[in-house]
Amino acid sequence: MQVTLIKDLPEYLRFVVENPTMGSKTVCPKCDGGRTGELSLSVNEKEDGIVWLRCWRASCGWRGLTMTDPTATVSNRRMKKVTVYREPIEPLTEAMLDRLLKYNLRLPVAARHGWGSNGDTLVMPVRCPYGGVRGHVTRTFATPKRCFTYKATAQPWLDWWRSGAQCKPVIVVEDTISACRLAGLGYDSVALLGTSISNPQAKEIAKVADRRPVYLALDRDAFVKSMHLAKRHAHIVQFLPVCLTEDIKNMKDDDDIHKLFKRVI
Repeated sequence: MQVTLIKDLPEYLRFVVENPTMGSKTVCPKCDGGRTGELSLSVNEKEDGIVWLRCWRASCGWRGLTMTDPTATVSNRRMKKVTVYREPIEPLTEAMLDRLLKYNLRLPVAARHGWGSNGDTLVMPVRCPYGGVRGHVTRTFATPKRCFTYKATAQPWLDWWRSGAQCKPVIVVEDTISACRLAGLGYDSVALLGTSISNPQAKEIAKVADRRPVYLALDRDAFVKSMHLAKRHAHIVQFLPVCLTEDIKNMKDDDDIHKLFKRVI
């Protein structure tokens, strides 16, 4: 397999790589599509910032990859199969409620989202923009903290919290606890469940935002990453990076949170 810098790709192929759509196909740079100029090269972003290329002509079969994100890393592990959370989900225990109240969450908001517990483990559904369940994330509060992910869909891995406030901006955060905190304050929020944003995720955020401002409020140690992500996805959605001095889930004053999203960077 050939690894090619994006700047070294032919101009036509560089455009397709930077603007991939599901099932994108173009002319292979190795065989030029044969005598008929067949569109035999598939272009697929299967990992954040990494685009896989493959020519399906039997006489060529060229394979390669390139990176739209210079900080991306190629995983040697095979893609995980879909996993479904099958353990029982009970109502939140008193001990779990006490832990969550330390984050100043609106507990009815968390309950509507379907949060529950399994012993000392917090179980959190991951929901699509329309309320369907995409999977689950579990978290323990013991030391060291342990989190597990159960992806039950091939849809973009985003956890949406819809407040119904169409006049307010959409806030993108790292974790579901921060998203719950914002939803309790009346914002539409979405948790990345990480710090990366793929093109399909960016497109879904742009669609749901529907011309509303979209703030990118990653944790305080990830501001440089948020600036890079805003630049990378500028052709899809205009992210407004927010420089935090404290992670949203740890902020105590509601007014301090509201002030963050009145500024346009």
